[in-house]
Amino acid sequence: MKNILSVSDSYEGTHLDVKRSSATIKAYEMEPFIAVSEFIHSDGTSDPADIEDTLRFCFDECVPDAVIVGFMHEASAAAKAAQILASHRPSVVVADPSIISDKGEIWMSEETYNIISTAIFDLSTHIVINHLEAELLAGFECVSLSDFERAAKKLCNCFGSVIYIKGCARTGNRGLYCDGKTLEWVDDDRSASKKELSLGNALCCELALGVSGIKAVTNALFFSVNGRRVSESIPVPQVAPTLISPAKSLRDIARSIDLSSSLSAGQAQQKPAKTSIIDPVTEGTKGTVSEIKVPERAPSRSISDSLTEIADIRKRLEALRKSSGS
Repeated sequence: MKNILSVSDSYEGTHLDVKRSSATIKAYEMEPFIAVSEFIHSDGTSDPADIEDTLRFCFDECVPDAVIVGFMHEASAAAKAAQILASHRPSVVVADPSIISDKGEIWMSEETYNIISTAIFDLSTHIVINHLEAELLAGFECVSLSDFERAAKKLCNCFGSVIYIKGCARTGNRGLYCDGKTLEWVDDDRSASKKELSLGNALCCELALGVSGIKAVTNALFFSVNGRRVSESIPVPQVAPTLISPAKSLRDIARSIDLSSSLSAGQAQQKPAKTSIIDPVTEGTKGTVSEIKVPERAPSRSISDSLTEIADIRKRLEALRKSSGS
């Protein structure tokens, strides 16, 4: 089983709830290792955790097949996470930082942003951001599609990572993928995504499975909408096979043949020659005995008539013998 390490804070009841990470990883039938630096409850209370000890425990327990770093509020926690990740150098690191919300709300301090955009991004193989974060990181406003393409290329060159900019109204609900060689738009209507699943975690799982390039992103998008992998077909109801004897099959085929359809149009249908005085049964149930028709000939004589005729023949023969002897 693949192991996925998820590093982030958790805001209960929001899109930053760590439950979404866990649900996504488990849906891929992988083992989630969740390292949370702070739990923020829905009532506003919080429970801080030691992210350093948690991460060391996770790396002692397993070698993650992929790591995802999500939202982190405190700069100190982000710095510790970056330090430990740098010491282990995971082969796959997805950064999905949630710096700014889609509505323009700033989620972290400038100090935390500086650590995320340097130490974390430097370790990342893939960076997932929205359109406002793309503008912030690129340093210019993105109005047209060409602006987004220019921003994606700049960030890809700057961080040496695959960049994925999520779809939005400005892009016609299309996301932009850039890996330095490929620059391609893909359908990404985020309103259709399941709220309980995380696109960043789905991408992390696809990469852990060995899927690469834009295919990993499109697979993750498919999963976030459908809740299943592209390769997982929809189950088809199984119907128990019906056992039919070969003889019954042949009878069914024979009964289904329409002899009249084999005759050409306008050709008179000839009556089949009789080979028996027993006509086939055309009506009735199984077990009905067909009637035997008597051949059309002279009516049969009675036994007494036949004996009288034999006696007359004998008398004639006796008369012929006597006449010949005389």
